[in-house]
Amino acid sequence: MTAEHHLKEKERLSRALNGQDRLTEAVKDITETFTKHNISLMPGVALDVTVFALETIQMGQINLRDRQL
Repeated sequence: MTAEHHLKEKERLSRALNGQDRLTEAVKDITETFTKHNISLMPGVALDVTVFALETIQMGQINLRDRQL
């Protein structure tokens, strides 16, 4: 990732989260979680855990929708 790409992503994500402060807070929370679980220095594992967490959230939402039908 280049510095230019990083700054563009920061702008895009700040807009998506309605402000840079919210992005900063989200990054802080995620960083603390990675550090707590000793994965902050293992980018591949951190990415895999993040993807798995997002998939788990998505599966939970699917299950909730199925129950409501």
